Amino acid sequence: MRTFKVGTDIHNDIVVSDQYASHFHCQIMQDDRGCCSIADIGSTNGTFVNGIRVHGQMPLRSTDVVRVGNSTLTWQNYMQQPIREPDGRTTGGGRSSNGGGSPFGITSLSCGAASLIFMWIIGIFAAIPSICAIIFGALSIKRKEPLKGMGIAGLVCGTLVTVFLLIAFIIAIVYANAIIAALSF
Repeated sequence: MRTFKVGTDIHNDIVVSDQYASHFHCQIMQDDRGCCSIADIGSTNGTFVNGIRVHGQMPLRSTDVVRVGNSTLTWQNYMQQPIREPDGRTTGGGRSSNGGGSPFGITSLSCGAASLIFMWIIGIFAAIPSICAIIFGALSIKRKEPLKGMGIAGLVCGTLVTVFLLIAFIIAIVYANAIIAALSF
């Protein structure tokens, strides 16, 4: 039997970012035959399957909608094998060929947010010197100092680096959105 713990704590198998979810909210079990069930593990706000609060252990069908806090959990993406319905039929479920879910228990939104924050930090630290090069290059040219060539070089290099950073940042945003769209199904 495989058990997937769900909650806001990073030690869970499925981490949710929801202020109404508990640190250790519920767990989803899948036995060796593929049958799935869910149990609330003492959450404050409860676990709901198709709008019904879970008390004890409840069997899951592949079409069931699980709500943890205010979040709808796509629990089917985390199952390691096809899901066996309570009536014995086997349905899709399981990980798809493109990975389905996150093997590290990190939500796709967390991955996208982390990558965008990382890009902002890198962009800011890289943009500051290039903007300074543009400013000091322009001031050097305006003052007609003897090292006018260095001013022009600073102006050109700073402009090129700034344009490159903007293009890289746009590509990173598009790429992060594509990753989020691919992981959120």
